[in-house]
Amino acid sequence: MRVRAIAATLGALGVVLGLLATGPAATAGISPLPLSESVSSPLLADCSSITGNGRGYARLHDIALCGADTIPPDQPLRVEAVGGEECGSATLTLTSRGGGLATVAWRVASTSGPILDVELDAWLAGRAGGSMRRFSVREPSLHATGSSVALLGTGAATATLSGTVETFTATCRIAPASVRLHLR
Repeated sequence: MRVRAIAATLGALGVVLGLLATGPAATAGISPLPLSESVSSPLLADCSSITGNGRGYARLHDIALCGADTIPPDQPLRVEAVGGEECGSATLTLTSRGGGLATVAWRVASTSGPILDVELDAWLAGRAGGSMRRFSVREPSLHATGSSVALLGTGAATATLSGTVETFTATCRIAPASVRLHLR
């Protein structure tokens, strides 16, 4: 009986060693799951939010937003663009940290002057439930960033970003941005 157990163990060990010896060659066609996914989305300007100071800034810096750079101050700005004209971009990244942990990170960049205020909501959902992270940044810059860690559980997870970005020229909202990732 003892000889059979030893023979079975040695046989299993031989199979494992054989698989390890051919591992990379045998799995070359299989791509691993990504550890991170990102999506970019435009910031859309609310043309009615452009003030007289915003118009002056747009003219001074040649920012073609809602016609603020060329339309005379006594005439209304263009507001016919559905959803608004682009005034920057937002990037949302979801990263698997292992053990069902995920990092959600965001970055906004303005093409309509310095960012004065950022008010964002990141909705996170996974096997272990969901949560919402609120980000508020009031530090003037051309780029604003933030991140948070959440326990979402292993398996499929989703992050969605929404909110507004106030620039020196206009108030912009984030076009819907959502990313999905398999957490380890």
